[in-house]
Amino acid sequence: MADDKGVLSLRLRFALVDRDRAQAEQLVEKMKDGDDNSDFAYAPRAVPIGCYSILLSRLRGEQPDTNPLFTATREQLNAKVEKSPQDAELLSQLAVVDALINKETAVLEAKRATEMLPISKDAVNGPPIVVNLAVVYAWTNELDLAFDTLGSLTKTPYGIYYGQLKRELYWEPLRKDPRYEKLLTELAPRD
Repeated sequence: MADDKGVLSLRLRFALVDRDRAQAEQLVEKMKDGDDNSDFAYAPRAVPIGCYSILLSRLRGEQPDTNPLFTATREQLNAKVEKSPQDAELLSQLAVVDALINKETAVLEAKRATEMLPISKDAVNGPPIVVNLAVVYAWTNELDLAFDTLGSLTKTPYGIYYGQLKRELYWEPLRKDPRYEKLLTELAPRD
């Protein structure tokens, strides 16, 4: 089971949450040339494992738009979107990757995904798409929009939860903003 895609994908998710970037990079290398088990970002759709390399690159402060491997990963994901143009969750995942690489199209894609599958239409699968919209806003330096979106998601079932906001790396661009701590305080578990 040590090489099972689901197990490796879960271990990768835990490594990211624990901020163990070295282990995350090892797991990405071990899983290369495949897809994850739908653990990237928040919309439950499998993406090429290279998407994690793009995230790790951005977390190191690099600009991955010049890396040809990242461009190829993005194109793999885009091809999946083109094969399933009505899949809002997959488009939402592409928007997150684009927010990490090419900010110009990311917000448009993320908004389009929320329009394709709004929360009013699907109360279970709609919220993760809106969470990805907040991630896109965070990584494209639209912090006001990110916090506005997160504010409503804290009151939405299947929206954003304390542990996700506190531990997951997708929120790194927000951590230095005082609104981040305020939002964490509002979401914190109470005795």
